[in-house]
Amino acid sequence: MGGMASLMGKLPGMGQIPDNVKSQMDDKVLVRMEAIINSMTMKERAKPEIIKGSRKRRIAAGCGMQVQDVNRLLKQFDDMQRMMKKMKKGGMAKMMRSMKGMMPPGFPGR
Repeated sequence: MGGMASLMGKLPGMGQIPDNVKSQMDDKVLVRMEAIINSMTMKERAKPEIIKGSRKRRIAAGCGMQVQDVNRLLKQFDDMQRMMKKMKKGGMAKMMRSMKGMMPPGFPGR
């Protein structure tokens, strides 16, 4: 299939992403995320809100990374979870309307 940049290039609207941004979409990021997740217990995966300082240190030590990396992943997860909840409540239509002005001329819906 190729790397992450290759996958992103196949998504609608992603072909216009500059090459310097595509190069930052590194497959190593996914490997690091997986390592952090694999260092969590099943309980921590199911309820990430229980992960506090001592657990973060254990997870970081278990995957050979820094606590900041664990914090970053947890924040990304939290942000994504919030976005999905908004979309579920009908926020998708609102988000699409707000993005309409950002679309290039000739883009469907503009």
